[in-house]
Amino acid sequence: MKLIRLHTLIASLLLIGMSPSVAYAEKVTKNDVTMTYSALDDGRIMVTGVENRSDKLIMLSIDGVDSKCITVNAGTSVQVNQYAEQTVKFDYAKNSGAVLWQASEKQKEVVSPESDGTGETSDVTDAAAVHAAPSSAEHRPARTARRAGGNASETYLELMNNDEFFGIEAVETYVRKADAYAEALSASADKNQFIIDHDLKAFLLNSIEEIDRKREEIPQVAREIVSTSKATAISNPEIVVKYVVETLNNRLRDREDAYDRLNDLVSGVQEEDARPHPLTLDGGLVNYAVVAVIFLILLIWIIVAISKKKKSRKEQHQAVADVHVHQDDANQAIVVRRRTTSILKKQSLEDVVDNPAYLVVETSDFVQDSAVRRIYVKNSCIKDIYNLYAEDLRNADNPKEDGCMVLGRWVYDEAAHVYDISMEIAVFPGDDAVFKEYELNFGGKIKLRIAEKLRKLRRDTNLQYDLTCWIHSHPGLGVFFSNSDSNVQMQLKHAQHPNFLVAFVVDILTSDQELGIFTFRKDGTINSRGDLTRMYSLETMYKWALESERKTFVPENYCNVLENAGARTVSCYGIELNNNAIIDMVMITEEAAAGLAGWAVGFTADSGKGKEYVISGIVRDSEKPAAGIQGCLVCITHMSLPTIQRLVASESTEVNFVLVYSSRQMTLTSIPVINGEVVTDESFYGDVNVDDLKIWTRRKR
Repeated sequence: MKLIRLHTLIASLLLIGMSPSVAYAEKVTKNDVTMTYSALDDGRIMVTGVENRSDKLIMLSIDGVDSKCITVNAGTSVQVNQYAEQTVKFDYAKNSGAVLWQASEKQKEVVSPESDGTGETSDVTDAAAVHAAPSSAEHRPARTARRAGGNASETYLELMNNDEFFGIEAVETYVRKADAYAEALSASADKNQFIIDHDLKAFLLNSIEEIDRKREEIPQVAREIVSTSKATAISNPEIVVKYVVETLNNRLRDREDAYDRLNDLVSGVQEEDARPHPLTLDGGLVNYAVVAVIFLILLIWIIVAISKKKKSRKEQHQAVADVHVHQDDANQAIVVRRRTTSILKKQSLEDVVDNPAYLVVETSDFVQDSAVRRIYVKNSCIKDIYNLYAEDLRNADNPKEDGCMVLGRWVYDEAAHVYDISMEIAVFPGDDAVFKEYELNFGGKIKLRIAEKLRKLRRDTNLQYDLTCWIHSHPGLGVFFSNSDSNVQMQLKHAQHPNFLVAFVVDILTSDQELGIFTFRKDGTINSRGDLTRMYSLETMYKWALESERKTFVPENYCNVLENAGARTVSCYGIELNNNAIIDMVMITEEAAAGLAGWAVGFTADSGKGKEYVISGIVRDSEKPAAGIQGCLVCITHMSLPTIQRLVASESTEVNFVLVYSSRQMTLTSIPVINGEVVTDESFYGDVNVDDLKIWTRRKR
């Protein structure tokens, strides 16, 4: 056995010695499967190993050659040490997997719709030059041999066709597989058993989840394809992006059509199986069955009648008890006791009370009658609000009303009939909002933003977040609550618990940005300006927020995304993200197209070893704050330093680092920026899997 192992080792060393030189070593991860490989100068790769972290057995296929197929059990790793020239992919047992690596087609070129048929692509100049994208394989562009001088980057059509999901071959492979399942299912004598044996329900579920996810990624993928392509000078890239988007949509529809055909068959089998079958018993057996059914119905009727009689007596006694309990309550109709609650998530402010990151506002300090007793305002939320109005102050000569919504949590003290609320996350209006000197229209897009933000916050934290406050300005007009403001307040209030909603009104043109807080009274009416005994200052709140962030920085409560970097600089020793920043990043990257996507907001701290950038939130590119920016977030399909440098070229002097999200690898790479230049030495980069960041946030809750 030792001799065999020695021979194997010698053979492996000889293979390595005879092979082309290795350019670099890489890892790629798809669906809990990680492949390690080394790229060779001749375009091949050496697959060195595979780790299967899933709970299923996988089949690794190299170049589609049976002799190169390797099975990897769940939760195990294997050494491979085989060359790959075309593709490396894996499949789960009875289910589809993913492509781990695919060779770029260096010997082929796709003729674009604008080609004259010779292989020479022409520049796209107007919308008429780009026709509708093909929707089926027979209408897709043909391929011809690459002309001389083929070292240029791939064209956008080649990049599309090489995509592991949207590529022509990938789409056709899926369609053939789905149609083969459908044909075999139709011919099967035992269709239910066929569905079970081939795990078609899981196949369909995985398919539609991937289709839905990829549909959202199409704009981002299209822009990345066009921006990466350099083989042809494109004078009007937006037209090409539109063409690529249409093409990708058509290819996705090809997959969806195949999915629908198979899903309809599977659903039909299940419906047929669930349908009651006609009786096939002979006459005598049917008679006995009818008698048995009648007897059973009579027995059930007797039991139900007795049960109802007992229940009626019990309810009469309970009604007397209820009257006794509530006889001194003047508002019996308002207080509703329920055995179950409509709140699906945990109703709690435990982590907020006595938390130094929250400014505590006692409503008794400024108003006598309030349904809200205490307001906890998070320091990062105060900063976001302040930055919103700092931007408006750039045009102080022509001020406009502005505003936002704030999400938080609430608890109800039944004994005191009052609420405690938190204000944690500001949500800003979309581009359909109308802000003028005497007009404030939040538009319709903010509703979608709030709904999506609430859904994800509730899912990620398992806490009941709601709209707890709305904020708007009266620049130069003073602080008051108008009839229009009251109408908005009534429209925004919670359906079952209307009185916890509060409103902030700020006059940004006063010296300290005077701020008034308006709440519901306990009877459901709204406090007016005349009820307020005290005003606050947004400027003072902002100064408190800055100081509290520095005081509350505890490294254990942050995830340092530079921690695994091979080397670190004193000027950028750490990039610390808290829960909110990670959740913001995930939300933004799920929606953003390729390019500059957001801004990392926070403050700096000195760890003794170097400068730490402490990030409390990430906002969208369109919501760029006037202060507090420490870094920026960019979204790309795969890591490309020239692309990153181009995307942040105009912003590099404003930021200290760049967070790079790769949609293909699902990783977040942190790159320091020194003296306005993106660091090119990869040993200073930090890499972390986005799924690991999500897990970290759950552990820190």
